Amino acid sequence: MGWEQALRLWRSPVAADSTSARVAAERRAQMSVVRAVSLCMASGKGGTGKSIVTASLADEFGARGRTLIVDADMGVGNAHILQNTAPERSFVDVVAHRCSVAQARTVCTPTIDLVGGGSGVSQMSALNARDVARIAHGLGEVESEYDYVLVDSAAGISDQTVSFAAACDAVLIVTTPDVTAMTDAYAFIKVLHARRAELVPWLVVNRISSDDGPEHDAQHVSERISRVCEKFLALRPVMLGAIPDDRAVPRSVAQRRSVVQAAPHSNAAAALTALAREVAVRLSGVPRGGVGRRLARGLEAAE
Repeated sequence: MGWEQALRLWRSPVAADSTSARVAAERRAQMSVVRAVSLCMASGKGGTGKSIVTASLADEFGARGRTLIVDADMGVGNAHILQNTAPERSFVDVVAHRCSVAQARTVCTPTIDLVGGGSGVSQMSALNARDVARIAHGLGEVESEYDYVLVDSAAGISDQTVSFAAACDAVLIVTTPDVTAMTDAYAFIKVLHARRAELVPWLVVNRISSDDGPEHDAQHVSERISRVCEKFLALRPVMLGAIPDDRAVPRSVAQRRSVVQAAPHSNAAAALTALAREVAVRLSGVPRGGVGRRLARGLEAAE
């Protein structure tokens, strides 16, 4: 699908009068403006804590500027839970042409908005090119209103999941010391590298426990993943931090809040706050490509 073809799909089937021409020009202008820097939280395996990290980063970044959370786990989205919201609309409605991405946004705080994924909607996990194009265009229209776009991706290495990650300016891989989580983290990095070789992923190790022995040390986990990446991909992920196993985390989930908000003095909150500072510094030097625009161009390249 070419870029102009995608634009034609997004436009309403109306007569080519001056009004429709003006709307089309405005849409193209919106897609050309980029303001937000985008970060995708990803993992090869479910249950590593992507949504926990996303929620806390959103709270930290929300204090710095306007932040949009994009729940890209389209079929079983749950990012809204830690924002204590119940979105009336989601990407399901966007794909069904019931609303635009802008209209699907839910206000979480004065500086944080969210676009929710579907809950138990199986077809959302394998969208066609037309549906992804509609989402890409919608994101391109709204992202200029934000300073940060945080994408909470689905687990695994599906084409759709990797496409969202590859469209972001930076990717943070969330893993744990579990062997399967490390293996799947490498699998995700491998597929992402094949899609966008110039993107060097960042890494955070969650649920670190000093009681589990040296093999569960964050640096040990990071080195194991990095050695494999260097050997087979000539790539070394950048280790940004570690988050301790902390009872405050499940308690904060039960309260439907991020851990930095629910338990700001906990060890996990301290680690996440430090992670947010490090990520913010690194994002300040990342070129902003526009997640919507890059996602749409990825469709064009796939044709």
